[in-house]
Amino acid sequence: MRPTPIGTIHEQLIKDTRMDSKSIYTRLCESRRPRVSEYGRGSGLHKHHIVPRHSGGTDDISNLTYLTVREHILAHRLLWRIHRNPNDLRAMHMLGVKLTSEQRRITGEFCRDNGVGIHGAPKELRLQWTLKGLESQKNSSSKNTWWYWSTEEGRRERASMGGKSAHASGNAWNLSKVSKERHSEIAAMGGKSLKGRKAMHRPGDESFIRVAPEDIDKRIEEGYVFGSPRSPRKGKSLAWIHNNDLKVSKLVERTQLDSYLSQGWSRGRSHY
Repeated sequence: MRPTPIGTIHEQLIKDTRMDSKSIYTRLCESRRPRVSEYGRGSGLHKHHIVPRHSGGTDDISNLTYLTVREHILAHRLLWRIHRNPNDLRAMHMLGVKLTSEQRRITGEFCRDNGVGIHGAPKELRLQWTLKGLESQKNSSSKNTWWYWSTEEGRRERASMGGKSAHASGNAWNLSKVSKERHSEIAAMGGKSLKGRKAMHRPGDESFIRVAPEDIDKRIEEGYVFGSPRSPRKGKSLAWIHNNDLKVSKLVERTQLDSYLSQGWSRGRSHY
């Protein structure tokens, strides 16, 4: 089989959302099988499981193909479109892809619900990892860290940026489909930019999104319902707690107080 240029596949994927992702994935994997003779240390090729191991795939040679990094990312993007398995988002992230805020939410909830990574570790070990990560961020010269944006200097800088901060972070509304000029135009419109959009949320979520009329059917298929969820603060008795090691303050339900206090948290709010 003649290899299909990766650029051609990538262009098709971006331009035509109605395409058969399965056939493109199959064509990509099958056309890269002959590279087995090139595969090895220094070749720049990755061994890819056609049926991923997280879906029951084996290490049998019939289930392997050999991809460049870019092709490997594309393969897991196609798998995500086909099966909607969060493990493929995790694979994309590990390959260097910057996930969207929605994809990060899906991945985070999957890891939390399935005890993956830090979520599956004992509480003591999780605290050690968290403190180690914060210390690493603290000693980093990069501004692209949670630690920097939580400092007084970082908060002042973010406040001075206003709406530009979301644009710079890549989390601005619909940024992937809107030009910078159009984004500025939307920002200038203020609340008018939401005219005609409906509030929708997934049952169990504590946040909602504004959906354009033409996207409502798609969101319903994804499990969204109309309206915004009840605010988590309503009807609940909350209390402020803080952790001097993490330098974090947050609101929790009073029924959870004893659990947090036993983990080293203290009552009250602190401004770090």
